[in-house]
Amino acid sequence: MTKDEVQQLLQQFDQSSLNEFALKDNNFELHFGKQSGAVVKDDATLPPAATNTDTTTIKAPLVGVVYLAAAPEQPVYKKVGDHVAAGEVICVIEAMKMMNEVKSDVSGTVTAILVENEAMVDFHQPLFEIDPES
Repeated sequence: MTKDEVQQLLQQFDQSSLNEFALKDNNFELHFGKQSGAVVKDDATLPPAATNTDTTTIKAPLVGVVYLAAAPEQPVYKKVGDHVAAGEVICVIEAMKMMNEVKSDVSGTVTAILVENEAMVDFHQPLFEIDPES
């Protein structure tokens, strides 16, 4: 199954009313799941509320594990306050043993990192807030 086929399945699943989807074929296994019910978070772990409504949110293009650095001993790609250029890699998401670069859509300043390193992320989950350059 190609990456495009998986992304197509994921988009169809996201738009459906299904809560779970599993596909098994020989050595290939795929499982999607949606969270249901209310999600409760500790206020201490929530990012500060954004006061600028002009920020751009960079969202996860697929389900997987997010890595904020290229390797454990490497520095993170971007920190809050760092400048980012359009097309610049800001993190990677591992899905099915493949590393997928996530690039910024805009140039600007990173105002918030909304995920922890090595956290599981869902499709379209917000990852970063960027204050675009004027």
